[in-house]
Amino acid sequence: MTPEPGDLFFSGGRGLQGWVIRRASRSSVAHCGVLVERTGPGVWRSHEAYGGDGPDGGGSGLRERVRDLAAEPVVVVRPWRTAAERDLGLRRSCALLGQEYDWGEITRIAGHLLHLPPLQRLGLALSRPDRLICSNHCASVVLAGRPDLQLPHPPDRIWPAPLLDALEGSP
Repeated sequence: MTPEPGDLFFSGGRGLQGWVIRRASRSSVAHCGVLVERTGPGVWRSHEAYGGDGPDGGGSGLRERVRDLAAEPVVVVRPWRTAAERDLGLRRSCALLGQEYDWGEITRIAGHLLHLPPLQRLGLALSRPDRLICSNHCASVVLAGRPDLQLPHPPDRIWPAPLLDALEGSP
């Protein structure tokens, strides 16, 4: 499939958050984002959530970056059935730019990985609805265009691998 604006990409992620998410979900997928605009062969402007400073600097939260799809293994998924759905999703992604990173959700995932219910509860207590991780962002984007899509977890609690599985299994 040739990528188009509005498609989602899924990758292994980097850093401590990527390692925690891959281990907790028992998956090679730990990061995702929205492809917004092709800037060159295989290179895209994307919307992605990062904790810490991210690979390109700029602080944590949801922001734009330039992504070379050939630089690391990625899976590209097109969740849209129509251009209208895609446009609603892209508008939602733009509206979320600048939101802060949800370290509480990462804490909850780490608690799951380590089998520490108190850490999971702490993560839930620290998590805020005005913050997000990459898969929360992508789930919100998809549901803006496809509110009928059934996800296995609420959009603010879904991890990249279950989101990818749900999208690959949807019509």
